[in-house]
Amino acid sequence: MPPRTVAVIGGGLSGLTAAYRLAKSGARVTLLESAPRLGGWAQTQSYPLSFERNGQTHTGSVSLEFGPRSIRPRGGPGAPAMLQLIQDLGLCDRIVPIPNDHPAAKNRYLFDPDSGKLSAVQASPLAVLNPRTAPAIRQLLLAFAMEPFRRSRPPDGDESVAAFFERRFGKRVARTASAFVHGIYAADPAALSLRSAFGMLHAAEKRGGSVVMGMLRSPKNEAEEAAWAKIGELGKEREGWNMYALRGGMCQLITALEKNARDAGVEIKRSRVLRINPDTRVNVETSYGPLRVDHVVAALPPRRLDRILSASLPHLLANSSTTVGVVNVVLPLPPKEVHPDGFGYLIPRGGCNPEGALGVVFDSTALPGTDDGGLEGQVTKLTVMLGGPHWSSYGGVREPAHEDELIPLALSHLRRAFPHLKAEPLLTVPHLNRECIPTYAPGHGARLRDIHEAIESGPWKNRLSVVGAGYGGVSVNDCVLGAEIVASGLASGTVTGLERWADWE
Repeated sequence: MPPRTVAVIGGGLSGLTAAYRLAKSGARVTLLESAPRLGGWAQTQSYPLSFERNGQTHTGSVSLEFGPRSIRPRGGPGAPAMLQLIQDLGLCDRIVPIPNDHPAAKNRYLFDPDSGKLSAVQASPLAVLNPRTAPAIRQLLLAFAMEPFRRSRPPDGDESVAAFFERRFGKRVARTASAFVHGIYAADPAALSLRSAFGMLHAAEKRGGSVVMGMLRSPKNEAEEAAWAKIGELGKEREGWNMYALRGGMCQLITALEKNARDAGVEIKRSRVLRINPDTRVNVETSYGPLRVDHVVAALPPRRLDRILSASLPHLLANSSTTVGVVNVVLPLPPKEVHPDGFGYLIPRGGCNPEGALGVVFDSTALPGTDDGGLEGQVTKLTVMLGGPHWSSYGGVREPAHEDELIPLALSHLRRAFPHLKAEPLLTVPHLNRECIPTYAPGHGARLRDIHEAIESGPWKNRLSVVGAGYGGVSVNDCVLGAEIVASGLASGTVTGLERWADWE
C-alpha cells in the first residue's frame, strides 16, 4: 500500500524532486531542510558590475555558478528523466542548447602542468598523423587503437579506475585519464570503483572482450528510447545537442521545483532532523518537534544519514567524500583576449602543480546565452577548481583553512596557464565545498546491495528509501533519476531506492 504521509529529509535536487513527484501522486509530504536555502550544491548568484575599458563604461551584472552548470542530453536513463522534469516544470523556454558543432562541444583541452601548455583533446584517429598533436593525446589515441589487441583478463572483483586504465591502456594513458576523473569526481582514480563510477567501460569490456569492441557492439536501450519518445519533439531536438544549460543558471531549476512542490501541497520546514526511529510508523525527531509519518525518503549523504538512524544500516561510512575549492573569476576582458574558444581544460595527476588545480571552466564560451546581465562578450568568466585528491591522497598541497586562501591559488594558476594575462580581476568569489562529491570505493555496488537487503528485511522495511549522489551517480541527471524511481515506486507500493543493485554480483 502506498504511504499516505512522507517525510523527505534533505532539500537538495534529489530531495526536492522526490517531494514534488510524491505530492503530485497524492501523498502528503513534509520536506525537512536544515540549511537556510534549498538546492544543495546547485547554487547561482548574480553580482552587479561596472568598469571602464578604452574610455567606455560597461555596466551590468554577471551570474556565477558555484556548483553544477551544464546538463548532458544523453548517456543513461537519467538524461530523459531530467529533460522530462524540466518540461513538466515549464522551463523549456529557459533551455540553452549547445549544439554538437559548437566550439564548446568540440574544443576541450588538457593542461600539461610541466610545460604549462594547453593541448586540444582530439577525437579523430587522423590526429595521430598530425605533428601538432600533443604527445599525451597521441599516446591516448594510439592506446585506444591498440586496445582490442591487448591481452588482459579483468580481476574477479571490482577494480579501481586507475588499475583498469593501466591494465587496458598502459600507465601513461592512465595518468592522462586521471584528468577526466578529476573533472567528474575530483578524486584519486586509485580510490574509485570503475564499475560504479564508469560502468559503461566495465560493461563494454565484459561484452566485447575489449573496451573498444564492446563499445562498437553496444545494444539499444529500449526503455531509454521509450523515455525519450514520451518527451515528444523536445526529445528529438536534444539529439543535436552536446549539452545544455538554463538561462539564468541552475537556480532556475531549484526555484521552479520549490514553487511547484509548494503548489502541489509540499510543506517545507527549515528544521534539523535529530533522529528517525522505525515503529508501526516512523518517528522523526526534529529541532521544531516530533513528526510521525508512514515513510521517510532520506536525501542525505550516507554519513549524515548514519548519524540520525536509531536502527543502523551497513556500509554508510564506507565511502569518503572529496573537498573541492571553487573560485569564480571575472576579468574585464573579452574571452578571446584570455583563452581559446571552448569549454575549458582539465589537469592530469603529477607534474608541477603547486596550487593543486584540477581544471578550469571557460564559463563565458562554454555556456553562452545563459547570463541575462548584459555583459556577455565584454567580460571573461572562469571557474577554477582546486583540491580534491591534491589535499588528501596525492599530498604535497595543504588544504586551506579558509576559503579566502583559495583566491591567490586560483590566480597563480591562471597566470601560469595564461602568461599574457595582466589584468586584475573585477570579481573573485571563493567557495570551499567540503565533502561535496562522494568517492565510490571499489566494492560500492555490493555494499549498495547489502544496504538494500538490510532495509528490505530489517526494522526499516516499508518505511525508508534513500536517494542522492551518495548512492547511484553524482551528476544532476543521476540525482533526478534516483528521486524519480523512488517517487514512482512509492506511488504503487514501497521501495528502498536501491533496487537497481539487488542482483549485483
